[in-house]
Amino acid sequence: MNQEEFKTNILPLQPAMQLLAERILGNPDDAADTVQEVFISLWDKRSELDSIVRLKNYCLQSVRLRCIDILRKHKNDTLQPDAIETPTDQAMFDEVEENERRYSLLNSLLLQLPDKQRKIIQMKYFDNCDTQQMEASLQMSSANIYTSLSRALQSLREKMEKAL
Repeated sequence: MNQEEFKTNILPLQPAMQLLAERILGNPDDAADTVQEVFISLWDKRSELDSIVRLKNYCLQSVRLRCIDILRKHKNDTLQPDAIETPTDQAMFDEVEENERRYSLLNSLLLQLPDKQRKIIQMKYFDNCDTQQMEASLQMSSANIYTSLSRALQSLREKMEKAL
């Protein structure tokens, strides 16, 4: 990726990156510094950016991960080691088991949805497709996609509540 491509493809993402960083960090100044650091990092590895399919998602994920690093460092600086609670092995095991059970239940409930609703959920949340891509692939209007998505999510919520 050359300088012009970087200006065209990456720099316009700054407002979204800034907003995300502000939401995570809660401070506009820290967020601006974080976004600037991410821009520098992206510039340093611009030769690798051509191979990334979803560049916007990649940039936002870079900001999110950098913010998490900052929060972890800040947390470690302010807490004493004795004040940090570590979960027991059994608690972690129970949590993993519960997450696996919920994941399995969600997968089985997804299979029960009508085909169109299941495809919309798959494209939206697993494939990270935007509405235009979904419209083209499913031959549906954006209004129909949003309606189907809403119905699918409502159905999943109700079934999950009954199952849990």
